[in-house]
Amino acid sequence: MKDEYKLVRLSSGEEVVGKVTQNEESITITDGYSLIPAGEGKIGMVPFVPYAKREPIVVNENSVMFVAEPMDELKAQVIEATTGIMMPGSGGLKLV
Repeated sequence: MKDEYKLVRLSSGEEVVGKVTQNEESITITDGYSLIPAGEGKIGMVPFVPYAKREPIVVNENSVMFVAEPMDELKAQVIEATTGIMMPGSGGLKLV
């Protein structure tokens, strides 16, 4: 399965957006960002496991609550953060 941008909810409650590859036992996250509340109606993003020496990060399937499609605005923000490419139509979601 090819890498696709997904929203992953971990059993710890952390939500991560990034390129995700799934298999039967684990998921692999590349270019991941943890989502954090940043005030009313706002979401902040910080690099997922910023202190790790390597990417991708492999997460055991037992630690995953669900995998979902992110909102277009959130996906555009992650693409911009990782590549510098601005995606059209990024209105409605306030990211800080």
